[in-house]
Amino acid sequence: MALTDSSHPGTGSRGQWEGKPRRPPRFVSYLWVILKNVIGWVLVLSSGAVGLVTPGPFGVPMFLIGFALITFPGKRKFTARVLKGKPIPQDSVAFRRGVAIASLCVPAVCAFYLQWKYRIPAHWRLSSSARVFVAYFLSAILIWIVGLKSVEIFNIVLGQAPKLRRRVRPWMRRKGFDLLPPRRRRRFVRADGRITREPDEEILAVSEDRKRGARQTWAKIRPWVRRLAGLAITAAIFVWICKPIVRDWDHFQKYVWQIHIGRFVLAAVMFAIFLFVFRATSWRWILAGFGHRLPVAPVTRIWSTSELARYLPGMIWQVVGRAYLVKPYGVRGSVCSTSQILELILFLLANVLVATTCLLWDGFKHFHGPARAWLVAAMAMVPVLLLLVHPRVFYGSADRILRRLGKPEIAFRLGFGALAGLLIWAVLGLLWQSLSIWVLAEAPLGLQFTKWWVIAGAYCLAWCAGFLAFWAPGGIGVRELVFITAMQFMLPKPVREHFNDPAARIGFLAFLSVLLRLWATAGELMVAGVAYAVDFRGAIGRPDAPGRIAIAGDAQYRKSA
Repeated sequence: MALTDSSHPGTGSRGQWEGKPRRPPRFVSYLWVILKNVIGWVLVLSSGAVGLVTPGPFGVPMFLIGFALITFPGKRKFTARVLKGKPIPQDSVAFRRGVAIASLCVPAVCAFYLQWKYRIPAHWRLSSSARVFVAYFLSAILIWIVGLKSVEIFNIVLGQAPKLRRRVRPWMRRKGFDLLPPRRRRRFVRADGRITREPDEEILAVSEDRKRGARQTWAKIRPWVRRLAGLAITAAIFVWICKPIVRDWDHFQKYVWQIHIGRFVLAAVMFAIFLFVFRATSWRWILAGFGHRLPVAPVTRIWSTSELARYLPGMIWQVVGRAYLVKPYGVRGSVCSTSQILELILFLLANVLVATTCLLWDGFKHFHGPARAWLVAAMAMVPVLLLLVHPRVFYGSADRILRRLGKPEIAFRLGFGALAGLLIWAVLGLLWQSLSIWVLAEAPLGLQFTKWWVIAGAYCLAWCAGFLAFWAPGGIGVRELVFITAMQFMLPKPVREHFNDPAARIGFLAFLSVLLRLWATAGELMVAGVAYAVDFRGAIGRPDAPGRIAIAGDAQYRKSA
């Protein structure tokens, strides 16, 4: 940490000060203390069942490890006394306090358990409350009297502790856990540079091999834990979405049959046009502003492929995949990542602007609960995103990050006018996208064309929520959840009257949210399929593909061809 021997810093080369210790933030320290206590109580409470089910002394080490994680003053002294089997004196004040706390808590826990499990008493009336109070009072007195008279029983149990210690402690030590290690004094360097000597109050020491193994195991399973957690959250949201579909299918299936396959195909084609004209072309313009003018076909192929990669678990594939695919066209990975970040910020800002513009007036009148919180969060994002997209802020931050990574700075840049034009172009694209959704949902919803802005605002707000849901690949589940909630509040009165049953309306909105996911995926596959067909030579890596530059390995390709 700071010192290499026991001398005071500055007294010689061996005692030279090497720097102040890095302390974790206070919030992290508090969170770690809470987590340790939660894990400790889980181990303590489950150790009894584990000891009864599994053979061997597994329950006792489990209890001791959990007890070591729990935080309370005097823990080491109490543990040492128990492991040595010292008897409890007849006039022990600490024992009397423990019996008093137990006599107050045990009857209350039993009463709540009986009420929760068996509904005893069935109804909390004045008479039943009086009986419960009397029963609680008598039980507390009985536990108090019996507890004070049970000192000899506790001493008999404590007398067996040394035998158990001689059996369990060597077994734990072989496994890398030292129970009640010596009170070695550890050297601490405070934030002001002063040295303090405080005793080690922990009752359990873990060997370095065990710590190293735990760190290696956590490093291996950490990505899978994050992925499984994200999948679990997404699955739970989808179960919530699909529940009204299955439950109320008979009520709204007639509205589902009003969606013609021709309208679905037309809406998907319109969305594919949106992706090509407004999304892929915007990224091509950003690359041109950064000094890389690439043909339309390879740009569309690379963009559509990276967009499909966002459905894979983990957010890195979309960024890394695009940088890898555009490298043969002379675009550095740092330039590609910077252009992609700028594109996403502009598109996110466009979605926020459309959502707040369409939902601001009616949203504050009708939104309640989480829906209003989402709308307020979207409004709060507007000034933040406007600040991030400002040329001085964006390029200054990008250059700082690139310098730290040892990468060259962005040489060619888009000015304020070009960025404003890209933002306006993205907003126009979102209006076209909303028109395609209206084409799909107009017949079953009975939504007039003058109310297209309802779908525009709800879907843009849902897209923002899905984009920010980092745990859900492609925002699956989150986008549908927000869309259903926003549409419930924003549907005009004629549309509400169009449905005979409110359950049918909710069920159809849930079905529509899932259908829109299929609609978006169909449009993305259309764009990717056409792009790969047009730029087939670039897709298979041929050196004569349009826009491709000569790189290492092309000569070998020509020889093999």
